[in-house]
Amino acid sequence: MKGPIRVLIFTIVIGLVAALPLAVRPVAAHEHVTVGEYELTVGWRDEPAVAGYVNGLDLGIQHHFSNGTTVWVVGVAGNLTATLSTGQASVPKALDPQAERDGWYTFDVILTRVGTYSVRFNGTLGTQAVDVSVKLDDVIPASDLAFPTSSDLEDRLNAANAVIAGLQTQLIVALVVACVGVLVGAGGVLMGWRMLRTQRKAP
Repeated sequence: MKGPIRVLIFTIVIGLVAALPLAVRPVAAHEHVTVGEYELTVGWRDEPAVAGYVNGLDLGIQHHFSNGTTVWVVGVAGNLTATLSTGQASVPKALDPQAERDGWYTFDVILTRVGTYSVRFNGTLGTQAVDVSVKLDDVIPASDLAFPTSSDLEDRLNAANAVIAGLQTQLIVALVVACVGVLVGAGGVLMGWRMLRTQRKAP
């Protein structure tokens, strides 16, 4: 019995280790801001943030009580709003709770511009007034991660065009040779027919 039990325990441990990265999302690149007894963990939902692709806010809120206990804060979507800004452009966003992540909130956005973004939170957490701005990691161009690059694609396209041009030349030559062959053959048939008629007319 000990053998199967050990195998079962080993399988469970391996499964838990494999699932750990999925259960705990990395927030190393997130900023941490303290507002009274509340801690805000702020960053992009997908990092690095790439221009031209759907992304979103990743906001976690914890309440640190004076007795040393800490809880994730739920139900703040109606009391706290966010404004996303870059340069002179800004847009208000409603916060939605994230599925299966208590205390975490988000909003969707397609980042169309490379550069620096910030998000400002306004509202209340319990009786605590909130008005804080947090700088987010810079949004990078898609070319930083693109592979193959446009130059590689252009080289491949040029090579393909060269092959096509060569095949077209070979096809033209083959057609010319075929036409010449048809003409020569037709000429031979005509000459043979004339010779046959001449022989028939001879006494």
